[in-house]
Amino acid sequence: MNHMTKLATMVDQPAKYWFPIKSIPMQGIFNDEGIIHDIDCPDKQMIIRTDTNEYMGSHSLQYRPVTHDRIIDPVREMMMELDNDYIFQVQLLESGSMMEARLISKNISFKDPAQQDYIAFQIVLRNSYNGMWSVMIEANGLRLWCLNGCTTADKIASYRQKHNGIFNYQFDHIKESVSLFKNNEQRYRDWYNTKVTQDDADRLFSALTYTPKPTVDGKYRNETQYVNLLHHWSDYQHSIGTNKWGLYNAVTHWISHPQNVSSTNKTVVERNSKMLNYMSKSHSIFN
Repeated sequence: MNHMTKLATMVDQPAKYWFPIKSIPMQGIFNDEGIIHDIDCPDKQMIIRTDTNEYMGSHSLQYRPVTHDRIIDPVREMMMELDNDYIFQVQLLESGSMMEARLISKNISFKDPAQQDYIAFQIVLRNSYNGMWSVMIEANGLRLWCLNGCTTADKIASYRQKHNGIFNYQFDHIKESVSLFKNNEQRYRDWYNTKVTQDDADRLFSALTYTPKPTVDGKYRNETQYVNLLHHWSDYQHSIGTNKWGLYNAVTHWISHPQNVSSTNKTVVERNSKMLNYMSKSHSIFN
């Protein structure tokens, strides 16, 4: 299956992300032996979805939501300038209180260094009204065959902002992110030609699965996830090789395809954040 065939199997998945919301005062109800009392909560507010009257989340009075459409619509306009033939997918979680959108380019791509796959430029958007996610905008790559995301530590390609009612993201950064994405073609080729050791893999996996408290055997790591990373690493050594590119794909596979977790979307974000933090360090093997 070539990359055009794979893209042809990926379809738009739109959703009504522009639904209206409203902040209202928070109240509690106290049933005192059949007598109902409304109790005001003056230091809290709740967000509701006004088209369905569903609860979205509760917050302090300082919280100012940024609506999903204020993030998605300008990015879609910018994407049209870059590539008007793209795949648009939106996933609404928990009645819309959480949103994840992907815009995957059909024309901005390059071959992976192992010549097994194509890597397409994508923009990933996340937002929430329940406090789980801040405003998040990421521009990176997507391996089309395995659907592994390609985490990048380039600051311009990753943006986060708290919900303070002000959203001044410079959308021109997305254009610059395309240049950074294209630069990764040579970076990934260099990684493919760089051998790594099992000690290199152990240090990376130990950092990604680190726990502040030791387990019963005295190790400061989540052993289950550490073993999962070892299994992915074994697979990618066979398919790509014992090199930095294979090691990177073992980790991005672990990030992109979590198993036996309560929330796939939340776990992907948490693991990606760990990888971003690691890649930003001076001792990172990917520097």
